[in-house]
Parts: sequence; C-alpha cells; structure tokens
Amino acid sequence: MIHSGPSTVTGDDDVRLREITLADAADLYRWRLDAGTRNSFRNAGTVPFADHEAYLARYFQAENTDRWFVIEAGGEPVGAVALYDLNADGTSAEWGRFVIAPEHRGQGWGRRGLTMLIEHARAIGVRDLRCEVLAGNAAAAGLYRRLGFVETGAYEHAGRRFLRLAARLET
Repeated sequence: MIHSGPSTVTGDDDVRLREITLADAADLYRWRLDAGTRNSFRNAGTVPFADHEAYLARYFQAENTDRWFVIEAGGEPVGAVALYDLNADGTSAEWGRFVIAPEHRGQGWGRRGLTMLIEHARAIGVRDLRCEVLAGNAAAAGLYRRLGFVETGAYEHAGRRFLRLAARLET
C-alpha cells in the first residue's frame, strides 16, 4: 500500500498508473489467470477467486510497503504492474505482477506502463531495480533489455527456468 508519495503516476499522454483498489479484483483475476498469461508467472496454476481476494486484501494492510498499480489508457484499465520488496532505505526494489489484459496486448501499453513504473521508482529513490522473466519469453525479455535491464542470473522453479535481470537507475 502506498504510504507516501504519489498514488497516481501520469505520463505525457493519456496513460497513467493508479493504485489498485478492491474494485479491481475481478479485472486483476481475469488478467492473471488468462491462459496466455498464467504460464509466465512463477505459479502457473489456477487460483480460486477467494484466494485471490485474500491476497489482494493483504495489499491494503498497514504493514505492506508494495506499490501496486493499474495501468490505464484513456481512463480504461488495460493492465497492472507492481513495485515491491523495497529494502529498508528504499534504494533497492523488485517489480513484477506485470500483466496486460488480453484484449489490449500489442498496443504498447505494457512498455508505456513499465516505463512509467521505472520513472516512479527512480523518483522515490530506488537506484537498483530487479525483475525476473520466464526463460523463453523472448518478447518480455526483449522489452526489459530495451529498458536497460541486464541478466544477472537464473534459477529453476517447478521444472521451469527463470532469468533474473537488474537495472541501475541513475538520478
């Protein structure tokens, strides 16, 4: 939950990031469990909606320091992305929970939303930003590399290989 700093990030055009609300639960669930999306996450299985709602509710607890955004284009929700695992001094974080609604893929909303998240991270003092991507997801890995991320390692989870990537954000 965003305790300080902006809960909305606006860009130069009609795209913005706004903090998620409980009203976004159905969209977040549909996007995350879409057959074309689910396999890209570490947990590729289906999740009951009640478990999803419980996970979402934890985001709004006072001790949570994540920053989870809906990507909006023209006022319409088109995806989501989050910044989390900020270290104690706020200079290091991970981003993920990145998903674009199936009907909005291929229109540049993911690139635009991720670029805005990176700028937001930089603005709040994050200097080291990391992520992971399923090995073989060439489109996502290519986007991340174009945005300045480099591979720093890899690991196996449930028989699948994930790449770790990181970027140094300059002031």
